[in-house]
Amino acid sequence: MKTPVYLKKYKMILVILLACFISSTVFAKKESKELLVFAGAGMRMPLNEIGERIEKIYTIKVIYDYEGTGRLGNKILAGQSPDVFIPGSDKWAKILKTKGYIKDYNPVAHHTPVIITPIGNGNVNSLGDFSGPGNRLVLGNVKACAIGGASAAILKKSGLEKSEMNIRARSISVKQLVLWIEGNNADAAIVWKADAIQSGRVRIIGIPAQYNVISIIPVCQMVKHKKEAAEYIHYLLGIEGKAIFKKHGFDVVE
Repeated sequence: MKTPVYLKKYKMILVILLACFISSTVFAKKESKELLVFAGAGMRMPLNEIGERIEKIYTIKVIYDYEGTGRLGNKILAGQSPDVFIPGSDKWAKILKTKGYIKDYNPVAHHTPVIITPIGNGNVNSLGDFSGPGNRLVLGNVKACAIGGASAAILKKSGLEKSEMNIRARSISVKQLVLWIEGNNADAAIVWKADAIQSGRVRIIGIPAQYNVISIIPVCQMVKHKKEAAEYIHYLLGIEGKAIFKKHGFDVVE
């Protein structure tokens, strides 16, 4: 007895639907989860390493947007929504939490400002040498990056006036300042200690404690975030995450 034509068609439709379901399920399993993290440019080295570890442990691909903290904060205010925000200081964490963008934040490490000069250039040996027209200085932009705000506070505490200094340029990130000094394009800059250590091609001068302004690096969970953000933050604030920060020259929060 022959199978009716309509039953053959029905069976064929079932086979096609089943094949589509199986292929879509396999594809979904292979599709990796992604997290978008906004982070200050000075944390590129430890965060890249942490991103690689997260991908292996949790199969979460971490996509970073590195820029000056001020620029990233303004991106969020303009409507861009990362899953995690790691600014160079807690200034923007406080601003965004007040405005309802951040759910909570916790400190992971400290940013300690230092003076850097080109190797072999002895024109600047202390903050006092920032005064006068002779020495070429480069500093961070106060509105664009956290080191800009820290530098302005340090100079104010030390009693130095901008009008007495030869400031040749303002950067939008701490990495740009390091590159300028590495290239001998200026006599001195104020940067984060970790960036100076990572460079290995600049001379480092400490800033007296009474003038220095040490910043907290907060890890911020956004109000709008993927559930995988909690796994990323847990690893970052854990023993292994902090050990990676320490390896790259940061003073971690114990």
